[in-house]
Amino acid sequence: MELVRNSFSGICDEMAESLVRSSHSPNIKERRDCSCCLYTARGEIVVQAEHIPVHLGVMATALPHVLLDFPPEEMAPGDVFIVNDPYHGANHLPDFIVAGPLFAEGRLIGFAASMAHHTDVGGMAPRSMPAGATEIFHEGLRLPPVRLASAGRVDPGLRRVIAANSRLPEERLADLDAQIATIEVAQRRIDELTQRYSADDLLSAAARILDMAEAATRRVVAELPSGTLRGQALADYGPTTIPIRVALTPREDVLEVDFAGTGDQVVGPFNSCLSATLACVFMAVRITLGEGIPANAGMYRALHITAPDGSILNPRYPAAISAAAQVSYHTFEALLDALAPLYPERVLAGSGGGGVFSLGGTDPRTGRLFAYGEALGGGSGASCVADGESGMIPPIANLHDTPVELLEMSLPMRIERYEIVEDSGGAGRFRGGFGLRRAFRLLTSARCSFQVSMPTRGPAGLDGGEPGAPTRIRIVSPDGTTRRVDRFMDLFAPEGSLIEIETAGGGGYGRPEERDPEALASDLRAGYDRRRVEGEAA
Repeated sequence: MELVRNSFSGICDEMAESLVRSSHSPNIKERRDCSCCLYTARGEIVVQAEHIPVHLGVMATALPHVLLDFPPEEMAPGDVFIVNDPYHGANHLPDFIVAGPLFAEGRLIGFAASMAHHTDVGGMAPRSMPAGATEIFHEGLRLPPVRLASAGRVDPGLRRVIAANSRLPEERLADLDAQIATIEVAQRRIDELTQRYSADDLLSAAARILDMAEAATRRVVAELPSGTLRGQALADYGPTTIPIRVALTPREDVLEVDFAGTGDQVVGPFNSCLSATLACVFMAVRITLGEGIPANAGMYRALHITAPDGSILNPRYPAAISAAAQVSYHTFEALLDALAPLYPERVLAGSGGGGVFSLGGTDPRTGRLFAYGEALGGGSGASCVADGESGMIPPIANLHDTPVELLEMSLPMRIERYEIVEDSGGAGRFRGGFGLRRAFRLLTSARCSFQVSMPTRGPAGLDGGEPGAPTRIRIVSPDGTTRRVDRFMDLFAPEGSLIEIETAGGGGYGRPEERDPEALASDLRAGYDRRRVEGEAA
């Protein structure tokens, strides 16, 4: 069983590397905004690559939606299905989930799938992350579960529809083809495995992998102390904060996770689809009580998760939903707040980030449309044993950033500053990590969209630690006038504008007066603590 499990894991890793190498967009090739996994024939995740936690949790809910419309017994080798609709188990519209059946000895034994963030899928703003969206129809092309390929032949009409709804059609098709190819990679490796193991062996191993993970999780849950653990975070939506509340209660060997008391959905895109909410729970459980247990559908069987209908964590159709990741940052924070008393050594204080900055227009060098955007990292929260890391995407995302050289080579912009924001980490026995400062000089006019993360409240500290600094964004026009961006906002920026983003720092852990003097001195030597340096100079 362990040999098969590691073989499955190797397949997922190879799928992901194939996708990264074959894709065309920087979003996948450089930032690795993609994930891969294998399922059983019933649609349960067996093995997942160590990629983006929120993706992998979402993928656990997406394939069952596909199977509702397409019975497995009617599938054939080479079939491929696609879905990106959050109301059919997906995440947000730029995330395409592409899945296909796997066969051994002529029998369906499971599915392979990839999830990748496509740079632009239409909608009212370049990159399909409009800050001003009020319903999902503003955010781009919606695909419920549909058949993309039959017996290896890709539907040319559906390809044309996808291309016609993107500002970057050639890139969309290239990335889509790269996703389809990952299923072919998985099938080839399954064919190789069947030279050593029968189809029955593979099916039996997959079932045992899930059953053992379930049993291990149930044992841990059954050993938890009775009572309810409660946590809370304030989701920062510009000047408004929305409470996210969670209660965790063990009932024999099942952990009940209830988000009752969470704030209502908002009119804008700052809502999290239910699948992303579940993904946050899976991640939090995995790193605390489930540490060491393989993260798969077996673990998930021991969880019973509810979120109020119409809340920010389970909005009603047709709510806009593109900023689900920003909501998930706070959902994860609330879960860790609840779990901290039991697992202080396994949790972090609040982690920072800047949200998503997107822009697009016409490139004067080529006359063609361009679109750019990425989630901006900040400082990670401190733990009870170490300072937070600087310049990190919050834990549920696990992304890289786009290299400066690539941005300047492929887009009409210049990066004038890219550095750590001094003093942005929350003070504590262990301080939070520092945010990032990135300054973009626009070499052409552009439509910009800011889905700002943590603009008014810095990430919370733990155990007496102080919060990190909030995100700060300013736009300096060519005439020298300055505008602050402190909420979700769409705007037009003329050529020559400078957009400077300082992302939130991480929260501290423990009381600041308990910090080791040598650690303070080290921060001073490194220039991280400018307030102290300036105070001493004064």
